[in-house]
Amino acid sequence: IGMRLNYETCLSGSKCLLVPYRSEHVETYHEWMKSPFLLEATGSEPLSLEEEVKMQLSWRDDDDKCTFIVLDRALCNKLCDKGDLNLDDILVTEEDYENTNTEVNEKNESAEDESTSAKEFNFVTKTLNAMVGDVNLFLSDDDDYDDDDDSNSHEEDDSKNKPTKRMAELDVMIAEQDARGKGIGKECACMMMLYATKHLKICKFVVRINEDNVASRKMFEQALGFREVNYAACFQQYEYEFKHETCEASIEALEKICDANDKIQKWHVPC
Repeated sequence: IGMRLNYETCLSGSKCLLVPYRSEHVETYHEWMKSPFLLEATGSEPLSLEEEVKMQLSWRDDDDKCTFIVLDRALCNKLCDKGDLNLDDILVTEEDYENTNTEVNEKNESAEDESTSAKEFNFVTKTLNAMVGDVNLFLSDDDDYDDDDDSNSHEEDDSKNKPTKRMAELDVMIAEQDARGKGIGKECACMMMLYATKHLKICKFVVRINEDNVASRKMFEQALGFREVNYAACFQQYEYEFKHETCEASIEALEKICDANDKIQKWHVPC
């Protein structure tokens, strides 16, 4: 359920687009990660460009990671307009994608696929200057989850059949200074959480934030409804959690918090 299966997915909001992290994005990402501020804020180590290229490939194929590049929607629209490209010509809705007629695709394979590839290539390369950050999910089993019936049965055989709930550590980075303070960070976090809840069945999210990153702490705690659950003095880092018993409850809470029920759409970008 990680990056490989989401490699054609694009999420569209009112302030930003989330697109799969692809090889074309690596050079800009590498430049971002030369910043000591961003390295410290994300708990990252500096990598060479070659190492960054390998990292992008490993993340693409990792079932436990889901990474999207954040595009400023306003910049993206301007860049597409300059190239006579329209987002509606490149991205198709999930319903249209799933209902695509295979017979029609095969009939138009030689001409249509060539056109689509050209459009997709133009979209990726033309919007590189709209990159403002990235958002990641690190997926794992929720070790704190206990089935409701667990207190009534402690047999070893039952433990094998217990449902496994998944959780995700969420990481948001708005790398471009000019993109901060515009609500892009909040929207991309909300979009990612809604996507993970609806499509990956994630009901619990965790973020770890440095003590001196006041803006990020405020966003997650006050704007997104996370609650503080731990403080690691040795790392000077707070841990916050967003958790509901069911995915339906998480979706309902997120749509209220983000006011995004009619703004966020799931699209597909061809590989």
